[in-house]
Amino acid sequence: MRNLLLFLLSHKTLANLRWDLHMIKVRFVNWISRSDNKLRSFVRSRTSPVYLNLGSGPRGLDVSNWVNVDAFPDTNVHFLLDFNRTMPFEDQTLDGVFCEHVVEHFAFEDGRRMLGEICRALKKGGVARIIVPDAAWVMRSYFDQPDLLIRHRAGEETNPSAEQIPMEIVNQYFRQRYEHHFLYDFASMEKMLKQAGFAEVKHLTFKQSAMCPELVLDHPKYQIESLYVEARK
Repeated sequence: MRNLLLFLLSHKTLANLRWDLHMIKVRFVNWISRSDNKLRSFVRSRTSPVYLNLGSGPRGLDVSNWVNVDAFPDTNVHFLLDFNRTMPFEDQTLDGVFCEHVVEHFAFEDGRRMLGEICRALKKGGVARIIVPDAAWVMRSYFDQPDLLIRHRAGEETNPSAEQIPMEIVNQYFRQRYEHHFLYDFASMEKMLKQAGFAEVKHLTFKQSAMCPELVLDHPKYQIESLYVEARK
C-alpha cells in the first residue's frame, strides 16, 4: 500500500496527508466524546497552581496540578488536541505553560495564534516557558564550529551511515524533513510572543528561570541547541 501511495503521491504530500488525517481523527473523536468539556472540568479539578505541558509527549508529570496534552497518545498524556485550532481552555485558568520543541512545527502565523491561545488561557501574571531550536546557534555553528553540528546531529536523517556535511545538518534543523516550518532566534520569538499578547519576555538558558521555576522541565538532550524563553502575561 505504501509503495502504491508513493507511486501516486510525492513523499511530501503523503507525509502531510498522514498528519492531516491524524488531526481530523483527533478532532472528530474529541467532538464525539465531548472531550472539550471533559478537559475544562479536568483543569478545574486540578490542584492550584495549575500548569499545562503543551506537547508533553512521554514526559508529562503525573501530579495533581499538571495537565498534559499532546497530538498523540503517550505516557501521562491526559488529552489529545489539535494545536492548530482554538484550544478548549477557559480564559485565565492556567498559572503556567511549559512547551518544549513544539512551536517550530508550525508556520509563524500559526505559532503566533497558538501562543495567543496560551496567553488567553493564562491568568494575569501567568508565565509561559517556550523552548525551541535556536536558529542563531545553528547558523553560528555552521560558520564557526561545523564539526560540532555534525557530531551533535549527524545521522538523524535518511541514511545514518552516510557521511554528512554541515549544510545537510542545517537543513535538518530548519526543515526536519517536512516537520519544521519556522526556526527562531530570540528577536523573532520575542516579537511573536509580544504580538500574541505577552507583556514581558526574557531570554534564558538551560534550567534557568526568571519568572516561574516550577516550569523548568527542560530535557538535557536539547540543551546545546535550544533557545530558552519565558514570557509573562
